[in-house]
Amino acid sequence: MGKFFPKRIDLAPFTGECSSYDTVSAVGSAIDGSDSTWETRETGARARKCHRSVRRLWTYAGLAGLIVSGCSPHSGVRAERSEVIDTSADDQTVPSVDVSDPSSSEPAAGPPTISDPSASPSPTAPADNTDGVGDELFPELGNPGLDVHDYHVVLSYDPKSDTIVGSVTLTILPTEDRDEFTLDSAGPRVASVLVDGSAARFVEERRELRISPSYRLTKGLLTKVVVAYSAAPLSADSIAGLPNGWFHTDSGSYVLNEPDGIRTWLPSNDHPSDKATWTFDITVPPGITAIANGQLQSQSSGPKGETWTWREDDPMATYLVQLITGDYELVEGSGPNGLPLLSAVLTRDRELMQPYLDMIDDQIDFFDDYFGPYPLDRYGIAMTDSFSGLAMETQGRSMFSRDDFLSGELGYLQELLLSHEVTHMWFGNAVTIGTWGDIWLNEGFATYGQWMWLEHVGLATLTEQADEAIRTKSLAGEGPSGEPAAAELFSFNSYDGAAVVLHALRLTIGDNTFFALLQQWVADNSGKSKITIDFMSLAMELSACDLTSFFDQWLFAEVAPSDFPQDVMACEPPA
Repeated sequence: MGKFFPKRIDLAPFTGECSSYDTVSAVGSAIDGSDSTWETRETGARARKCHRSVRRLWTYAGLAGLIVSGCSPHSGVRAERSEVIDTSADDQTVPSVDVSDPSSSEPAAGPPTISDPSASPSPTAPADNTDGVGDELFPELGNPGLDVHDYHVVLSYDPKSDTIVGSVTLTILPTEDRDEFTLDSAGPRVASVLVDGSAARFVEERRELRISPSYRLTKGLLTKVVVAYSAAPLSADSIAGLPNGWFHTDSGSYVLNEPDGIRTWLPSNDHPSDKATWTFDITVPPGITAIANGQLQSQSSGPKGETWTWREDDPMATYLVQLITGDYELVEGSGPNGLPLLSAVLTRDRELMQPYLDMIDDQIDFFDDYFGPYPLDRYGIAMTDSFSGLAMETQGRSMFSRDDFLSGELGYLQELLLSHEVTHMWFGNAVTIGTWGDIWLNEGFATYGQWMWLEHVGLATLTEQADEAIRTKSLAGEGPSGEPAAAELFSFNSYDGAAVVLHALRLTIGDNTFFALLQQWVADNSGKSKITIDFMSLAMELSACDLTSFFDQWLFAEVAPSDFPQDVMACEPPA
């Protein structure tokens, strides 16, 4: 997520002379995990210390399994979304359901007809009966034994009732033999499940959809799963302290999925370690535009409305999904080296937003000199009818709030937001984090790109921004940027605090090696999900330096250094 400010944060201080750190620090202090939407349980400092110790060992040794075996998966802070998940009947389970007419494994041409989702029974399985892939911060997310290769989302959205109905087809490669498997699902009401065309039994639990196919899934054999469902999706604060889920507007809707919002409206493997290609068939009433990631393949009219079909061929994590509906105009263009550009602006804002569309070429042309060739097949921006402060790196088309761009001018805030999100196309979209604890690889890099751009346009030197950030980091005492708690995921320490680490690394290994490292990181790992140990290993390889002490002091120490390195490191080769 980019520079994202909750609605309660006043953006008025963002003027030409204002530092970004004031607002970011305010965001950090507001994220305390105690929002009334959540029931939060702290299991003790000992568990947190255990996780930090094991994670550090894992980071240096590459032993990811220690995360699972060394600490309880229930350590740390856990939260329950009371607006979405019914907790009134924790001791009951929903009966398994047999699906009729399993003659085809493909979804219907249009969304299936399902009863009013508001009248459907709530999932009521036990709260703690959850699978997960062992993410330290979000242990319930992800589903073991699954590698999703492709999603085909077929949805019909009714803005009058604020409901969706449809299906999702997942093409899955099992990574182990499975008699049953799960998908992350905390809100959809499932009507049927097909596995390779055969009816499957399923149980709707509070956070997951547990599926029992008629035969065992075989490791390495592609499997097609079709889930028909409906929902009356809502938004709510996540444990990370920021809102996510499905947001309704006066003219339509939009979604924010980071870190765990997509499961509230789409059964999926909701973890950044599993990237897939996507197709979206979105049906909306006549006169409404439906926008999703990738290329617009077709637009057609039918008795149920207009269907917009989008295809995303670059592998994408679930949290980067874009789905917007409303009165929008699509604006095509061509960027550096013929890069296709496709942006979305509210029809009434078409002329007002032109200066920001014009910036896209300049920013991509600037950053590709430092980060390497633009790594995706297209780019654009979406100026949405959303709350002020919204900035999200939805893949291939960054999403913003129109309210922050109504001046039509390129001030400090506009330059900051636009540069931060486009940097994410390299760091976050092309190369995605492998666990949520690696968030600094997304936000620290995007913040550093933002610093570089603000210097480029003459609003603040990079040295000034870095010096201010290291002072703030020293005073804040928020702990290591490389080991955030779930409630600190989008705090100062993941953004400017992590950019301090990168600037210190640049001063330690020198400009040439530093930017060669960033370019190689993207070139080697585009389309993949990577973790901190991968970046550290590449940094040591390219610099021929043993950077263990550097990362221990700057990335993992409870108290980071208060001054930047003064000289390029005289390196000891890594062992």
